[in-house]
Amino acid sequence: MRSAPVRSILPAVGFLVFVSIIAGGSGCSKEPAAPQQVVKKQAPKPEAKPPATPAAETQAKKPEPVSLYDPRGRRDPFVSFVRVEERKRASAEAVLLPPLQRYELGELKFVGVLWTKKGVLGLVEDAQGKGYSVREGMRIGRSGGIVSRITEKEIVVREQFVGNRGEKIVRETGIQLTTAGGK
Repeated sequence: MRSAPVRSILPAVGFLVFVSIIAGGSGCSKEPAAPQQVVKKQAPKPEAKPPATPAAETQAKKPEPVSLYDPRGRRDPFVSFVRVEERKRASAEAVLLPPLQRYELGELKFVGVLWTKKGVLGLVEDAQGKGYSVREGMRIGRSGGIVSRITEKEIVVREQFVGNRGEKIVRETGIQLTTAGGK
């Protein structure tokens, strides 16, 4: 004997099968639908227009305003204003650079000045405490700065950049002398 839930479902499944067979068999008919009758009406005759006068034609044809764009002195709107420059590959090129050009100017400390017969020397230290001597005209920093002046209180480095619009920007940065107290 079958369980109670199966016994209650069997009549419902049988009823659904019976309804689907009836609906499937009666849904298809062999007779095509009757065609609709076509009613013929005459189209209205177009009205005759009087010939246009030359004055009416000139008023109807007004010249369209012409807009001119002058791009001089303006930025090209289709060019990105952010310039993407390729970064130098640190592995190959950093090894070839002198030690002073591997550091940013903020990473170097100016610790002393030497006056010699050949000129003034500035003593610079990196973050690890390694010391270097610099003269006027030497390259220093990652941006390709050149030491322009050495005084008893600072080293002045001159750097050249290319701005957003392509103009050259010259910036002078000073590295202040670090005393025994830290500044």
